[in-house]
Amino acid sequence: MKKLYAIGEALIDFTPVENGRGISEVKGFEPHVGGAPANVLGAFKILGGESAMITKLGADPFGDKIENLFKEYGIDCSHVLRTEEANTSLAFVALKEEGNREFSFYRKPGADMLLTADEIDADWFKDAFALHFCSVSLGDYPMKQAHIKAIDAAREQGIVISFDPNLRFNLWESEGALKKAVLEFMPKVDVVKISDEELEFITGETDPAIAKDKLFDEYENLKLIIYT
Repeated sequence: MKKLYAIGEALIDFTPVENGRGISEVKGFEPHVGGAPANVLGAFKILGGESAMITKLGADPFGDKIENLFKEYGIDCSHVLRTEEANTSLAFVALKEEGNREFSFYRKPGADMLLTADEIDADWFKDAFALHFCSVSLGDYPMKQAHIKAIDAAREQGIVISFDPNLRFNLWESEGALKKAVLEFMPKVDVVKISDEELEFITGETDPAIAKDKLFDEYENLKLIIYT
C-alpha cells in the first residue's frame, strides 16, 4: 500500500483542564501530541491507510513522547530527525468563554523549524501517493525550503499535493507575510482544505461559490477544494 506523507510541525499541544478561561487564567494543562500534519497522519492510519511523517524533533522528552506515539499508531518515523539545536515545539491552547481558541507557541525556534532542504531525499516519495502540508512551517526559516524541495520532488513523481492553510496569525510578523506565504504555495497544490474564514482571507470573497470559482480559475493544478 502506498503511503500518505506529511511534512511540517509535530509538537506538544498543552490543552486546558478547564474551558471558559484564557491561558493566563487556566489552572492546569495536559500534554497531547499534535501538529496539524501529524494529526492527519494519525487519522489516516486509524482509517486503515499507511502514513509517514517528515519533521525534526528536539532531543528531549517531548520529542520522545511524539515519536513514541507515532510508533504506537504505526506511523513511519524513518524521516523523523532529532536535533539538540532547539527544543521540540510546544503550543498552549485555551478555549475562552465566547468559544474562541487562544494559542501561545513556544517555538523561537522549535526543532521542526530547523529541518533543511539538504535533509530531504527525493527517493523517499517512491512509495507515496500523496504529500500533505500546512502553513505553520512556511515562515522564513529552513523548514520552508525543505517544504519546497519535498513538494517539487513529490510532484515530479506525480504524487498528489494536499494543503491545509491552517492559519495561525500569531506565528507571523504580519497578516501580509502569512498571506504571501500561502499564495506562494497555492500554485503547487492539487487539493486544498480550507475553512470559511481562511477562504475569505485567501480570496477576498465571502461567497463560497464565487471564491471556489476564483480559486479554480487562478490555480491550474487545483483539482479539489474541501470547504469546512
